[in-house]
Amino acid sequence: MLTGKKSRYFPVYAVALLAALFASPGQAATVYFNDFQGSTVGSEWSNTSLASAPNPDYAGNRRFLGEFGNGVVSLTLNNLPQHTQLSLSFQLYLIRSWDGNDTTVVNGDPLGPDTWSLGVAGGPSLLSATFSNGNPAGQTYGGAFSSYTSTAYTPCTAYQGYSGPGQYGPMTGANECYSLGYYFNDPNLGNQAMDSVYNLNFSFAHSGSSVTLNFAANGLQGLADESWGLDNVQLDMTPVPLPGAFGLLFAGLCALFGFARRRYAR
Repeated sequence: MLTGKKSRYFPVYAVALLAALFASPGQAATVYFNDFQGSTVGSEWSNTSLASAPNPDYAGNRRFLGEFGNGVVSLTLNNLPQHTQLSLSFQLYLIRSWDGNDTTVVNGDPLGPDTWSLGVAGGPSLLSATFSNGNPAGQTYGGAFSSYTSTAYTPCTAYQGYSGPGQYGPMTGANECYSLGYYFNDPNLGNQAMDSVYNLNFSFAHSGSSVTLNFAANGLQGLADESWGLDNVQLDMTPVPLPGAFGLLFAGLCALFGFARRRYAR
């Protein structure tokens, strides 16, 4: 317990400390996460299909949301706390023979373009790009090359010196190549490992109490040829600062400064 003349300043300390604490900007808070390791998926997803990657040697059993083909898969979250921004992170699995920019017609069916996109319902488009798992026509998605490889197959840096017709070489920006264990039996090249993993992150201004995220693909052949999935989906929010936060902070700092001046003036 404080006694004597110092006790007179305890309320000043308390007010200043509380003001500083409550005035601090809100830290990002996770409002949703799913690694799809459970047996079921909630109704927040428009499609609740689950699959397991066939490669058991990489990080155990990789269970994910998918496999999907053409069309939209939506995540809808309601009753969000007050916030000013949302940040989304997830892993995108691209499975088998994604052909990127290739528009060659085979048996009356164009190989591509194979496009994957992400958008916010009533809000911004966050991504729309073509992807290739090896087709030399390349892709429009770009990113930093990764040297990662979990097998003896060609690592993600294989197309770093790409000079083909596409904007970027196949698997540009992929964080993993050939790690999931999927194969595609190409009629000309034989049975080949074909899959890639992209770690994607997006932030966007948002303040509504609900949000719908639309993950989609188009231009794909059937699931046995080209498909995709999602894993480790996480949504974080930046909370709204408490009312009058900056005023409280200023008042708290002034109180501390005034106390310090009086203390050292004695």
